[in-house]
Order: sequence, then C-alpha cells, then structure tokens
Amino acid sequence: MQLNTTQPKTMKPNLADPRWETMAWQDGFGVGNAVIDADHKRLFELFNEFVTAVNEFRADSEIQDVLRELLDYTDTHFDREETLMREHGYPDYTAHKALHDSFVRQLHDVNSALDAGGEKGAFVLGFLAKWLSGHILGVDTKLGAYLRERGVEA
Repeated sequence: MQLNTTQPKTMKPNLADPRWETMAWQDGFGVGNAVIDADHKRLFELFNEFVTAVNEFRADSEIQDVLRELLDYTDTHFDREETLMREHGYPDYTAHKALHDSFVRQLHDVNSALDAGGEKGAFVLGFLAKWLSGHILGVDTKLGAYLRERGVEA
C-alpha cells in the first residue's frame, strides 16, 4: 500500500510554513499624485486583507472574495492611471499600459487557477507583493514625476 504524498490543493499555507507578512505603506511609495497614491494605498490594504485571510486559514471562499475585490480594484486603478496618461500625453503610455495588461492577465490566470484548485496562496502572495512594490517604485514613480512636471494635481 502506498501513501498519498501529494499536497492538497488549497489556498491555505502549510502549518509548517512561515506566516506571510503584510506590507506597510511607506511615504517612499508615494508618486506625488493624490489620486494615484490613494489607489496604491487601497491596493496595499487589499493585499494585506488577502495576507490576513490566508494566514488565518479562512475558508477558501473568503480568500477568493478578497482576491476578487483586489482584481476589481486593480482594474479600476489601472483605468484611472491610463486615463491620466492619455489626457496628459505621457510618452511611455504604450509600455506602461502593456505592463498593466500583462499583470491583469497574470492575475486573472492565477484567479482562474485558484478557482480550479490548482494554485496555492503562497504563489499568489509572492507574486502580488513583488509586483505591487516593484511596479509602484519603478514605472509609477516615473509617471508621478511626469505629472508633477506638468503641474497636474489630483
């Protein structure tokens, strides 16, 4: 008789795994545009809600609800950012939008996989944390500087 050694497909971390840490908003994440910064703060809040739901071993349905809210808000935020870029002739609009589109596709793919029970929360958390801080500190900081140079106030 063989033992089943495969891991169950769940959003919840293994009890032996370290708990995930939330990401605190820091002033250094600000890009200097109140609308964009408010959106980013909300994205951090939703990420932290997701981390908490996973760490507290909440029901998969609750975790999925938080992830869906994060997906919806990400779409809303990207629409707002892209509108600002178009309205003010941002020269890197095409490349910046391509990054948004790629992230949305990846996030929706992850969400679909989670719906099917094929991914773990750890992957999602790592993916989101890396992208959230990297995108803000990288490309969104440039957008913020561009908008400030043109006197665009939120």
